[in-house]
Amino acid sequence: MRTASCLLLIASCLLPLFTAAAQDVMVEEYRFGDFSAAEAVSVDQFGHIYVADAGASLIRKYDRKGNMLAEVGGPGWDNTSFDRPMGLDASLGIAVYVADMGNHRISRFDRGLHFMATLDGESGSVDPGFRYPIDVVNSPLEELYVLDGENNQVVSITGFNRASAVFGGIESGEGRLTEPVAMAMGGERLYVLESHRVAAFDLFGNFLFHFGNGRFSDAQGIAMLPNHALVVTPDALHWFTRDGDFLRTVRREQMVLAGDPGDFRDATYTAPFLLLLTHRSCILFPNH
Repeated sequence: MRTASCLLLIASCLLPLFTAAAQDVMVEEYRFGDFSAAEAVSVDQFGHIYVADAGASLIRKYDRKGNMLAEVGGPGWDNTSFDRPMGLDASLGIAVYVADMGNHRISRFDRGLHFMATLDGESGSVDPGFRYPIDVVNSPLEELYVLDGENNQVVSITGFNRASAVFGGIESGEGRLTEPVAMAMGGERLYVLESHRVAAFDLFGNFLFHFGNGRFSDAQGIAMLPNHALVVTPDALHWFTRDGDFLRTVRREQMVLAGDPGDFRDATYTAPFLLLLTHRSCILFPNH
């Protein structure tokens, strides 16, 4: 009886650990796409999924089942070509904005990926301009935020023609950006991902706080989920509250995958799935 009691005691102690471990296991539902070197993903209000394939210089639009609905791009310099598109935002459902890094511009397309307009960061049409834009996000008030890769700063643009604020430089104190990677909009905050941390600003460019130091390195993407912030590194996902409190990390070995996905690059949420973008494909997991 003593042996049985000891076993029951051990089992009762281990059960919470097993339960916690099971909660952190992510099981692939399905995947789609065959990308050259995908870098960014965005979902519009209608559940359509847009992917920036920097390797092929293409933007593709899919439905949630993975059927491709539209495509634009190819290497080049004209209005419907790209040179390494690194970021995009389709979240408002009105237009799709693309950070065309090698061409130093932000391009605007309609939901069907038909060209509408372009904002050239080198032409002097906005002051200050920008070079090598890494990412672009849109606020609920349709204020554009461009992540300037050459100057390590964010340029806020009003009306697609006027720079209204510049921040993230030395004037931002602890919010000074040194290795910016990507951005995400969360309510009335702009979250700027660096390789080793996240810096949060208000929509006027005032630095609020930072988080993530010591939790990750070599960050690739950031997503604002309904209640959390998610940082993507090449082989793991790191969950935080929107105020920066660490929640958990789920590594590649804790995922049940249908095959080698390649490096993780970005993520987003499309109910009821978490969508993980890798260099090669989009992988959907039941909301985790």
